[in-house]
Amino acid sequence: MVDRQSIERYRAATSELSGRVADELAAYFAALDLSRPEAARNALLEFMPLLVAEYGQVAETLAMDWYDEIRAGSGAAASFRVTAPAAASVTADRVEKKVRYLAGQLWTPEPAAMLAGLTIATDKYVKQSGRDTIAWNADREGAFWARVPSGAKTCSWCLILASRDAVYLSEKSAKTRSDGETYHGRCDCQAVPLRSGDDYPPGYLPDDFYDMYSVARDAAGSGDMKDIAAAMRREFPGHVTDGVHTH
Repeated sequence: MVDRQSIERYRAATSELSGRVADELAAYFAALDLSRPEAARNALLEFMPLLVAEYGQVAETLAMDWYDEIRAGSGAAASFRVTAPAAASVTADRVEKKVRYLAGQLWTPEPAAMLAGLTIATDKYVKQSGRDTIAWNADREGAFWARVPSGAKTCSWCLILASRDAVYLSEKSAKTRSDGETYHGRCDCQAVPLRSGDDYPPGYLPDDFYDMYSVARDAAGSGDMKDIAAAMRREFPGHVTDGVHTH
């Protein structure tokens, strides 16, 4: 069984990494001349892919070390070398497209507002490198992996995703669903390798999550994820961080 404390230690390490990348981004952004929006955009187009790649490699290393730790604790006997994924899902082109999308704010009366969106996107991209590493190695080894929310509560969106096909057999099978690896910025969900379908971390109850998902889907009257998430907030306000109390 994967120890919950181990998951929380890994979560703390990735959160610390997110803080470091956010600080570096904020310092760079503060040095830009926002009175020249085109020049600021071009500088960010050059800087952001490098920043994400640099910290993404650190996230990969953290994930590989953690995978080794979990594997050793499981008593797995066969030799296995943990590696980084063969191809990164967060590419320079993907980062540049996000920068261009957010850069429209540079031509508004509040150009500094762009930093918030960049920070959220960078957090997502850097953490994704670690999540991809866990899924990649679980797939190579033929192990299971699950999306495990962190903390006593999580948001409605993450609870829904954690409930659906709670244990993925491989990175490939997860990606056959459009929501299989959907994470948002500042998301603390972890991709956790497991040795068997019953080997869930304490406090992670995918069957309970699925029961709540089913109720929310029926209440929504729709298969649309946004509608189901909205229903989840109303039906189970005490179980999610973004619950809506109607009484």
